[in-house]
Amino acid sequence: MVIRSDNTTPTMEINNMNARARKQLVAGGALGAMLIGTVALSSAATADPGDTTDVEVSVSIESTVEPGNLAFSVAADSTSLSEVDSTVEGTREFTGTLPTVTVTDTRTAEEVPEGAAWAVLGQASDFTGTEGQEAIGAENLGWTPVLEDGGETGLVEAGEPVDPALEGDDDDFNNVGLENQELLVSTFDSAEVNPEGSWSANADLTLRTVEDVEGGDYTSTVTLSLFE
Repeated sequence: MVIRSDNTTPTMEINNMNARARKQLVAGGALGAMLIGTVALSSAATADPGDTTDVEVSVSIESTVEPGNLAFSVAADSTSLSEVDSTVEGTREFTGTLPTVTVTDTRTAEEVPEGAAWAVLGQASDFTGTEGQEAIGAENLGWTPVLEDGGETGLVEAGEPVDPALEGDDDDFNNVGLENQELLVSTFDSAEVNPEGSWSANADLTLRTVEDVEGGDYTSTVTLSLFE
């Protein structure tokens, strides 16, 4: 056995060194744990007594109030013409009625543009034969608009009559048929009539052809449009 002058043996010194190392490791581990804890705590929001902090709360809510709109509907998607005794010599005449057109306005007064005015216009296509007959031009279909319900303001009016081009009256301006857009019903002040909410009109239709028109079935499409 080797005896040192400080009365310690190598084994005792090694044990003492291990003991010190263990204490350092334990101390280091505790410090590490403490530092880790400090880092974790530093990321959290803290406030001292008397301090204030804000929490923002947000939510998205869909509106259940439908916006108002200006629209129109047609009572049926078809009508037919039947022959009547012609009042114009050398022609044949066929008449019928345009299905009722209803304009509705569910907008609030604030939603109606200032100075706005709405109108329903109609335009026809040529009458096409189902068996290849020669077409009958749209200018030969005329109408006389009829106001069914114009409200009480007096500001909703039916359009002027438009005669068929074939053997029309002396007013050449109106002898054009529905080859181009023609007025069915309108108002000059959307805001003024708006509270009433609904108006309707139709039209008496007149088709005029030559006497020797080829027999068979013919069809035409009247396109109605609402403008404001």
